[in-house]
Amino acid sequence: MARLSDIIEEFIKTLLKQSEGELELQRNELAEYFECAPSQINYVLATRFSLDRGY
Repeated sequence: MARLSDIIEEFIKTLLKQSEGELELQRNELAEYFECAPSQINYVLATRFSLDRGY
């Protein structure tokens, strides 16, 4: 089973592809959608969508 962080990352990547490269997210809305703490969303954004990774 995939980790929640991986699922959130793939979800955001899908949204990015659909939005043609620019996306505005609401942390609390994502946390509600995934039934997790907002800090989990922060973690994914900070570690998976950094400048070092091309975002």
